[in-house]
Amino acid sequence: MIELTVESTGLNSHYDLTDRIAAALQEHGTGDGLAGVFAHGSTIGLTVMRYEPGAVQDLLRTLERVAPESPADGGRYLHELTTADPNGFSHLKSSLLGTSLLVPFRDGRLAMSPSHRVVLFDFDLKPATRRVFVDAPRPAAPAGHDTDVQSDVKEDSR
Repeated sequence: MIELTVESTGLNSHYDLTDRIAAALQEHGTGDGLAGVFAHGSTIGLTVMRYEPGAVQDLLRTLERVAPESPADGGRYLHELTTADPNGFSHLKSSLLGTSLLVPFRDGRLAMSPSHRVVLFDFDLKPATRRVFVDAPRPAAPAGHDTDVQSDVKEDSR
């Protein structure tokens, strides 16, 4: 498994990981297939998007409407009441966006539109070193070495 780290500045920061993921997969010598990407943490999220300032702000504004820093009723998130940690909204945004995704990898490159990027969002209140794991597709087996499990059961001819 490949590990990438991101030095995040925290609250609503975002990082394009596409080129780092592609380079790591190329260096790893992977085969064609789907690469799993997982962001380690419960206050961060991953998405594939058109990474440009307008789209980023649109996504952040939408998430803020759904999970505002301060609840609409003026109260506090129950997460804060049970943990004394005031980042309940961060956990909600992470849950909404998700922390894992699959990206296609073929012929030594990511098989995505050039305008689509793998983006890490950090919703937590403070800076942190973020870890992202990439599970690379397995290289193809050499010719004549079938990797599929074949049954040794012979059909009964009765």
